[in-house]
Amino acid sequence: MRKRKMRPPKVEMEFTDLNLTAYGGSSILAQTARQFGLFELLDEAVRVKVRNRGASDTETLWALIACLARGDGALSDLDALRADPVARILLGLDNVPESRRAGEWLGRLRTGDVKGLWQAARRFAERVAPLIVSHEVETKGYVPVFIDATGIEVDGALFERARKDYEGRRGYWLHATFLGGLWSAGQLCPGGGRVTLNWRTLLEWTAGMVPADTPVWLRADNAYYKGDLVRTCAARGWDYSISLTNDTWRRPVLEQLAGLPDAAWTDLGMEEEAIFATHRPEGWDTQQHYVVIRRRTQHGQGLLVPHHTVILVSRADLPLQELVLRHRGKQGQENAFKGPLIDLDLHHPPCRGYRANQAFYALGWIAQVLLRAVQFTALPKRARKHGLRPVIRHVMRTAAYMVRSARRLCVRFAKTNFRLDWLYQAMVSLEARAPPSASVS
Repeated sequence: MRKRKMRPPKVEMEFTDLNLTAYGGSSILAQTARQFGLFELLDEAVRVKVRNRGASDTETLWALIACLARGDGALSDLDALRADPVARILLGLDNVPESRRAGEWLGRLRTGDVKGLWQAARRFAERVAPLIVSHEVETKGYVPVFIDATGIEVDGALFERARKDYEGRRGYWLHATFLGGLWSAGQLCPGGGRVTLNWRTLLEWTAGMVPADTPVWLRADNAYYKGDLVRTCAARGWDYSISLTNDTWRRPVLEQLAGLPDAAWTDLGMEEEAIFATHRPEGWDTQQHYVVIRRRTQHGQGLLVPHHTVILVSRADLPLQELVLRHRGKQGQENAFKGPLIDLDLHHPPCRGYRANQAFYALGWIAQVLLRAVQFTALPKRARKHGLRPVIRHVMRTAAYMVRSARRLCVRFAKTNFRLDWLYQAMVSLEARAPPSASVS
């Protein structure tokens, strides 16, 4: 068979004066933000500027959020937005600060401003949360809540309040809770401290977003194996499951299983078997239930030492397999936690000042909630099974052509777009709820 040689055509390159943008989804983002009252929340959040010139406080905040929602997590991305008049118009931005000015502006924020942004983010998440709660109850029968912390690495030794973590990496701790796939609460905290710092505050913020009598299942890792956390969940009527990886804490549970016959174990399939156990940790009020998963073979090969996984669970009235499946759903929420870091480019803080970085990650929280609002209100229902990356790639980063006609703005998308059904649904949804005086369609 003859090999066909690749012969790309010779293409001449030119510039055009057409009103094109690589971020046609800016219109969808801005209209969704207006629908949920985000701009009013930003107006109340901070008071930094004194002189009425250049970008206002709200414009600076909105420009940063819009960049993050497009997956652009560097301050220098503001300069690209400044050079894109079409995106600025679609976002409603008269002024966009230069990246250097934005960094200086973030450096002027104080503790009260950061708390104001946290409050704005929390109130905004409260407005979007009913969509996620309804979806989770409809699909799972309960609302999964995930609490965790992740290290935010920094390069260099000049970052304020950055410390080494238990793995020797220098940086901060980002503490967060997730309601389904929604970032419901979060705080950037100093490095080197406790992994579980401020967990009560985060759970309190999240609990305020869940209607009373809604079944909730909290998932957590070994660091949250705490009597206080268990008592808090019990007081709220929440179920929970927590991984135990600390050998000291696992030992009393595993010792109970020594010598039990194989018939006592329940086969889960996939070379796994499980059993219930009970134990009362020292200092705790009541006996606790545990699920122990044993694996004696892997890929058909026998293991020299069986591998055990121990999970603290709040209920023993459900089948073992159901409890294991519910807890392992934690992986999906862990991926949702990775989403803001990877998809929104939040892996590295942009500023050396601690308060400035706290504010920047609060804006990342708002951007994540805004993308979820777009996903659940503007896109087809089947799009909800995806993470944020496809929403950014196929909606936010969609090339578009803006035209003015009869004193109105119109955004035209190419019919060759991969997610044309998403864009069509967004058009229909936004037009259906747009006020008569709307200037962007």
